[in-house]
Amino acid sequence: MTGVSPEHVVQEPGGRGVGGPPLDPDLAEMLHSFNAVTERLKQSHETLGREVRRLREQLEEKDRELERGRRLSALGEMAAGVAHEIRNPLGGIGLYASMLAEDLKSDGKHSDVAQRILAGVKHLDALLTDILMFAGHVEPRKGTVLLGDVVQEVVELTAPQARLRDIRVDVDAAVLGERAEGDARQLSRAVLNLLLNALDAARPGGRVRIGAASDVALPGCVGIVVEDDGEGIAEGVLDRIFDPFFTTKETGTGLGLAIVHRIAEAHGGRISASNRREGGARFILWVRREGGAGESTRESSGASRLCSGKE
Repeated sequence: MTGVSPEHVVQEPGGRGVGGPPLDPDLAEMLHSFNAVTERLKQSHETLGREVRRLREQLEEKDRELERGRRLSALGEMAAGVAHEIRNPLGGIGLYASMLAEDLKSDGKHSDVAQRILAGVKHLDALLTDILMFAGHVEPRKGTVLLGDVVQEVVELTAPQARLRDIRVDVDAAVLGERAEGDARQLSRAVLNLLLNALDAARPGGRVRIGAASDVALPGCVGIVVEDDGEGIAEGVLDRIFDPFFTTKETGTGLGLAIVHRIAEAHGGRISASNRREGGARFILWVRREGGAGESTRESSGASRLCSGKE
């Protein structure tokens, strides 16, 4: 539908059309209204087109998330089964290795070998714990969480790693006063994994920052920001960075960020990763702020989806 353009009807002062008789005032008003309605329809059509494109992109993203969830579920079940099978004999190996180390205390050379076996067993046991944490059912024990306490505890735990690489960890005052709704132990684990990841990524003598974020699109939610000044996340890695067993580190297990993702989902939140303009990476863990406004919908697991960005 097109409006009546000026070349078709040009009105002189006084209501006379160029090259024709005077236009009836009512007809002139109708033509004006017709053009106005046509313009509004055009704008509505453009708005509708943009909304359709946005919804199509959202649908594609939800399809990717659903497929990813199916893959992770299958992988988690398999990993849990393997972990249980390994843990039982590993416990026996650890017990005999500790007995051997005790017997060889006076034998320096062989005692060192026994200690190395024990260290290897402890490393494998920690890996199995991570696998079971990732694969297991994560049900938060909800309560009030003082984010300041969580952050300070995690910063103290990682202080030796930070000193070793001469990295300064700055904590914004804004995050210290925030209160979230969730499981304090699980959120501490998530922030710990994010901070360890940042310390690994930061340049020697560099800086890591922990702060708070808010987003008008996520009312009633608070974001825990962890960012570093390292090289950032390589192109092609962002889409896979939260996949289990995916890592770019030589000694990494690829489960640290996957566990953060699981904890975020269990809290009805989300975790995002991006590169900073100044260099380095930024991770934001979104969780519900205590007393966050809005009635949340609930999944079968009972987890709130308020801060997940999902409807």
